[in-house]
Amino acid sequence: MDMKAIAGGASIVALSAALAAPAQAEMTVEIGGRIQADYVYYDDDNIDMGGAGTEFRRTRLFASGNIADDWKYKAQYDFAGNETELKDMYIQYTGWDFGKITLGQFKQEQGLEVLTSSKYITFIERAAMSEFVPDRRISAGLSGDAGAWHYAASIFGDEEGSDDSTSESLGFSGRLTWGPKFGDSQLHFGGSASWQDPGEDTVRVRARPETHKTGTRLVNTGNLDEVDDIVTYGVEGAWVLGPFSVQGEWMQQTVNRDVGDEPDLTGFYVYGSWFLTGENRSYKGGKFGRTKASNAWEVAVRYSNLDLEDGDVLGGEQDVYTVGLNYYVNPYLRFMLNYVYTEADDVTAQIDNPDGSGTRFKDEPGAIAFRVAMDFK
Repeated sequence: MDMKAIAGGASIVALSAALAAPAQAEMTVEIGGRIQADYVYYDDDNIDMGGAGTEFRRTRLFASGNIADDWKYKAQYDFAGNETELKDMYIQYTGWDFGKITLGQFKQEQGLEVLTSSKYITFIERAAMSEFVPDRRISAGLSGDAGAWHYAASIFGDEEGSDDSTSESLGFSGRLTWGPKFGDSQLHFGGSASWQDPGEDTVRVRARPETHKTGTRLVNTGNLDEVDDIVTYGVEGAWVLGPFSVQGEWMQQTVNRDVGDEPDLTGFYVYGSWFLTGENRSYKGGKFGRTKASNAWEVAVRYSNLDLEDGDVLGGEQDVYTVGLNYYVNPYLRFMLNYVYTEADDVTAQIDNPDGSGTRFKDEPGAIAFRVAMDFK
């Protein structure tokens, strides 16, 4: 099944129908974007993490708006690294009370932190567990809200720009959350799952130590051959009480294959944050949004774990401790400072011991990361 053909064909049909239908609303265009500039300094242990350096982590522009009554669109590109990458490209039908249909490329609903925009995340980088999530794919999805409940389901293929010489993947994902509010307390509980036929026999799972400038992955399964399918599921929770917030997730990914062991890879994180100036995180539709804060300070701490060791898969395990300080000039401009300390008791077998012994070893690098983050809608 060619998901690009299905989603692309459905998008053309839906767009043609929308343009042919008598429209009450006029076509609108809203321009927006974001700029995130980073500086990272690494304190190496046994492995060279690449030294200090700067990068534009994200430089994005988008156009969005209405096509007609009940029809919306969005087109977003990222230009970081002097490369052009398609992020979001979809049309959306919003005419039903119980939900909206989205056709094109967009984020698959799985997990909480991944679905929280990089404009609003508490730390400079998301927890390493996010590597389990399908993220943006060409797909068709249905999502909606009913009171405190939010639901989403989709069928997806590959991300735009994937290797056309291999068979296209096919997957399904679903998420259900409950976010009631009791007085000053905003709660969030949820679960999600996905199944994917990757379309090729070889897959790899790996992650950076929760900083992006380095290209080193202390955890890395290496190539896993003859893969049949991948099953990922997880649970998530959060509690916001005024300026205080706690959030956590756990996720497991099982790689089913015809040779070797079928590893169960796991990851989780938990973090807490506190606005010293009294602001609070905003929440709607099963995820967190923009904090309405000006001249505001936030402190946060996070612990995360990613375990890519199971059976004959020696991908390593890492624990990451992050302390963050954020200053909000206003809701659209903030400065972020993180100290990130990583403990990899078992570095991936893909990295040779620097002493030449050929044995597994530990690595405990530190990093200081700074970001200037600005967005305009």
